[in-house]
Amino acid sequence: MTKSTGDSDVSQFGCSDCDDVSRIANAARTSRLSRREVIHGAATAGAGAVLGLGGARLAGAQSGTPAASPISGTPVASPVSGSPVASPVAGAQIDPTLTEPVQSYPLTAEKQTLRVMIPASANVQDYATNDFTAWFEERTNVHVEWQVLPQDDGGGSATALNLQLVSGDYAEVLMNFYPSPSVLQLYGQQGTFVPLNDLIEQHGVYTKRAFETYPLAGEASTATDGNIYALPQVNDCYHCSMSSKLWINKEFLASAGMDVPTTLDEYAEVLRAFKASDPNGNGQPDELPLSGSYRAWHGSIDHFFTGSYLYHPGNEARLIVIDGQVTPVYTQEGWKEQIKYLAGLYQEGLIDAELFTRDQDQLRRIGDGNGGTAALMGSVAAGWFGEFTTYTPDAPGLWAQYTTVPPLEGPGGVRFSGYNPYGAAAIGSFIITDKCADPALALKWADALGEIEATTRSIHGVKDTDWTWANEGELGINGKQAIWKSLSDIANVPTQNVHWSQAGPSYRSSDYRLGQYVAPEDAEFDIEVILYNQTLENYEPYKQPESMALPPLYFSEDQAQVVAELTPTIQALVDQTFSQAVTGQINIDDAWQGYLDSLEGLGLSAFVQSHQEVFDARSG
Repeated sequence: MTKSTGDSDVSQFGCSDCDDVSRIANAARTSRLSRREVIHGAATAGAGAVLGLGGARLAGAQSGTPAASPISGTPVASPVSGSPVASPVAGAQIDPTLTEPVQSYPLTAEKQTLRVMIPASANVQDYATNDFTAWFEERTNVHVEWQVLPQDDGGGSATALNLQLVSGDYAEVLMNFYPSPSVLQLYGQQGTFVPLNDLIEQHGVYTKRAFETYPLAGEASTATDGNIYALPQVNDCYHCSMSSKLWINKEFLASAGMDVPTTLDEYAEVLRAFKASDPNGNGQPDELPLSGSYRAWHGSIDHFFTGSYLYHPGNEARLIVIDGQVTPVYTQEGWKEQIKYLAGLYQEGLIDAELFTRDQDQLRRIGDGNGGTAALMGSVAAGWFGEFTTYTPDAPGLWAQYTTVPPLEGPGGVRFSGYNPYGAAAIGSFIITDKCADPALALKWADALGEIEATTRSIHGVKDTDWTWANEGELGINGKQAIWKSLSDIANVPTQNVHWSQAGPSYRSSDYRLGQYVAPEDAEFDIEVILYNQTLENYEPYKQPESMALPPLYFSEDQAQVVAELTPTIQALVDQTFSQAVTGQINIDDAWQGYLDSLEGLGLSAFVQSHQEVFDARSG
């Protein structure tokens, strides 16, 4: 079974799907895109927003579950005087100086040239003539000579970069290629990529600030040998860190006289009611109690339901850390018990038979009523409702019938949300090579992109034209004092030449993202507001400790080969066994030992050992 969850390696590449949500939300706020364009954007984005129109608050944790706690780094609301706002309120992740940069500019008295290699972007017309390029050159006094590589349809930027490295035809700086941690370490130890540790310590004003306020970014960027070979792009999207969600139709619940379930048993009863009571009221037995598509973002039902038995990291690797040991989720008793629960639902006709094979276009057609006006799906596993319905920002459609279900309490009171603490750091954004004539200047130049005005200009366009600082009293996504507000939809334009469209290193803290101004009249249907409130209330209380999450690992060449060879075959067996067992083609109790033996025959022990060796070296 082929899945496309949009996060094949979230810890390395961050969450591009979540940025699609931000673009859709911003388009709705600025109202420059037509309604049709916004709807199309929502329909095609792999996104992450949720429904919930109530105020943000922490739900109390159930007995036997992780205790609720505030979001690390969330600012405490307090008055802020002056306009523009000089900084977010006390307690923020970062204290960004909005009007007075900490770094001294220009970076060099005499203009210097830096040769930068970057993959072509469909969103940027020409880096050389780009408005942000011109502004940043004026600020830093560094001229960039761009070498733009085309991305072929096969391997994309990774293939293009590899060809350049093998041929020796590469620039002083490599930006936006995001090679794997293992590739970073390989070329770093060969001397092709320059270690950045000392340069960061001496010149990384904003990089050090980012690493201090979001330590996992520094940890994720540090290779097994202790060196940092690339600056990351940090985009700390709160809702993206807990994207393994389950959606349920509120009107179906009301029709059945039931509440949002909180346990596995309650959920099964809800599905039975959905099947038996015609909750959409059209007189047809057309309701699908649990539906979805494995090709939707977080459409794999194991992402959510495993959390009733043990922690699931929300990706297809399905590796976690238990008492210091790298552990496959799919070999644990809890995995088997989850399958048995789902198989029972399937046997009762409560799970859509097409869930494992349906493509996302088919899913959305059903979610939009399949030609009718009545909702058909009772519950769906997905990162947000736009995966299975069409989002309309100016009025509630069928999407507005759905709200999230918190992790369902399983045996022994277990309730885990699929939390990924490393997803905010996209590793490998900026690399200095051995061809660089002035590594210190190159580091200063990249570091300056992390200053909040530079970050905002590089992503959202021209200050006071496309965005501006928020005024006192204007509130952000999280209901606290806003930091900045959008004035145009330039960040959503498919091809433009105003900004870099998220290219290069930058630092967007959780407070920065949640500090975007939302007009009060837009808040009810704003994707990011909905998402924030639902994630805070239904998933934040059930996060597992960060120590259970497997960090990005920097494999040696031999280890990387083992992992690369075994990953697809192991995942294929896991997926096939899961779908066959849930749909009743095999009995998981009878097949369990043979399944474990088959995994071992494929090389699971060597696969896990490769991860364990690197994890131990990293931790030791």
